[in-house]
Amino acid sequence: MNGPTWDIESVYPSITSKEFQNDWTAIHADLESLQKNIAEIKADFAKPNDKTITQVQNILVAQEKCAIIASTIGTYLSCSLSVDSTNAEAKTKRSENQIFFSKLSQAMVPVRLFLQKCDEDTFNKILTHEHVKPYRFMYEQERQKAVHSLPESEETLMKSLEVSGHSAWGDLYDELSGNIRVQLKYADRTETVGLAKASALTKTASEEDRKVAWTGIQEAWGEHQHAAAAIVNALAGWRIEDANKRSHTKAMTFMNNPLSDNRITQKTLNAMISACKTNAKDIQKAGHLMAKVMKKDKLDMWDLLAPSPIAASPAAIPFEQGAKIVKDAFNQVSPEMADFVQMMVDKNWIEGRVLPNKRTGAYCTGFAKNQEPRVYMTYMGSNSDIGTLAHELGHGYHSWIMRDMSLGEQDYPMTLAETASVFAETVLGDALMNQAKSKEEKIENAWGDLEGAMAFLINIPVRYEFEKRFYEARKERTLSAKELRDLMTTVWTEWYGECTNKADDLFWAHKLHFHIAGLSFYNFPYTFGYLFSLSIYARRKELGADFMPKYKAILRDTGRMTAEDLIMKHLGEDITQPAFWQKSIDVVKAKINHFESLVSN
Repeated sequence: MNGPTWDIESVYPSITSKEFQNDWTAIHADLESLQKNIAEIKADFAKPNDKTITQVQNILVAQEKCAIIASTIGTYLSCSLSVDSTNAEAKTKRSENQIFFSKLSQAMVPVRLFLQKCDEDTFNKILTHEHVKPYRFMYEQERQKAVHSLPESEETLMKSLEVSGHSAWGDLYDELSGNIRVQLKYADRTETVGLAKASALTKTASEEDRKVAWTGIQEAWGEHQHAAAAIVNALAGWRIEDANKRSHTKAMTFMNNPLSDNRITQKTLNAMISACKTNAKDIQKAGHLMAKVMKKDKLDMWDLLAPSPIAASPAAIPFEQGAKIVKDAFNQVSPEMADFVQMMVDKNWIEGRVLPNKRTGAYCTGFAKNQEPRVYMTYMGSNSDIGTLAHELGHGYHSWIMRDMSLGEQDYPMTLAETASVFAETVLGDALMNQAKSKEEKIENAWGDLEGAMAFLINIPVRYEFEKRFYEARKERTLSAKELRDLMTTVWTEWYGECTNKADDLFWAHKLHFHIAGLSFYNFPYTFGYLFSLSIYARRKELGADFMPKYKAILRDTGRMTAEDLIMKHLGEDITQPAFWQKSIDVVKAKINHFESLVSN
């Protein structure tokens, strides 16, 4: 079973193509012009006049144009390396592009500091420009960070060190994960595969395949656990030290940036995690039911992503059929969403092949210059793969309906991005359940509800709690691979209870999300998106024909307000209170109880 090949050549035929080279030359010329213009007006920032304001506006417009092309180049290079991590040409050019972005960021430091600290009247005058106006919310968020700003020379130094600092550690992890080979040790043979294929096998119906793949992945990462430990220690250390340096006027912690990046407050995050913890025992029931159906006392590690053993159709599902299942499900909510799926398939904007040097994971990305989304995954025909396809297409639809908006308004946080993707998964699951006729089909479809509950309300909190405790300990010293394994075991046991027969103590090593240089705490937004999407979906019947306009309005607002303000505006709910989250968790608990009734005999 193999998935489709995506088309990225329509953006750039190759790295050596004239289209790529023309854009590459253009952004470097734009950078030189920006550097020159900023240097000329920097002295005027102390006492800005109307001319200064006009010059700043022009610089911001020029910077946006430059960033759009550079971002498009970066996306193309990342896509190329995702399907072939050994692509030397793409690696070289990506390194050059990272240095370019560093120089662009360094050049813009004086302007960024000016926008943070100028008086309100000057700030408002800058925002009168047609192309700058849509960035108001983004710049207002930046102004709140002024209290943590460093002097210009230090801000510039920090930007210049990023490429060879914490970004290099993230690149190292990508290099490792792209080149690691997994030994699949069957009773009668041994196969060698890449991590992407091995990870895909952990989601198949065959327990032998899942066990062999999971064991092989553990052994492979066990050999590289010290390198993985060095990477997470370096990333955490950089962020902690950065926060310390910025605490000159007001204390800053390692949580400031992830909260700001996701546009939520600590109070909101605490309310959500608290609600999950309060209901952990009830959610663990999902794991116990999964084990029961598998005729086990507890789940094995290789069972967490397994399809239902009571399957109406255990055979792998070809991609064309899987895409149609998603399209038909979306059509029940919105023909526009269904048309979007068909367009993605027709334009070959989905990558799903099984390749030896392909990287693990799944994501949705986009080319800013063309306003075109792309979906990346490894498709092998499992129900889980179809769920992943729906998830990533949910992301794609989110960006697609915002393509007419300015770049500033399209910059939505991960908390709200995951709302769109999990909403799409929920639509798929609901449609399949409504179509199910036999008891086996109903059990198979309800199985996804159990996996979702375990993933979003148990596994994601494990990641958050682990990372939080690790960062607290990292303030004092680095932690060894053994200490990280022990910490993961502790947190895993607290949240999973008696659901699993052991803890995945290497989870911190083989999970990509812990090793992304640009983002820390790449975890809690998934739980946010899961519960918020359930809250939105619950209003579908109540709103009827008004539902999709409401949903699209929510999505289009995601880049121009905080999560708290967005949800208050559209749903009239206060997400800083556990009660908001409890209502969605109650929906999940009802789904678990429904599954229990299906398998009671």
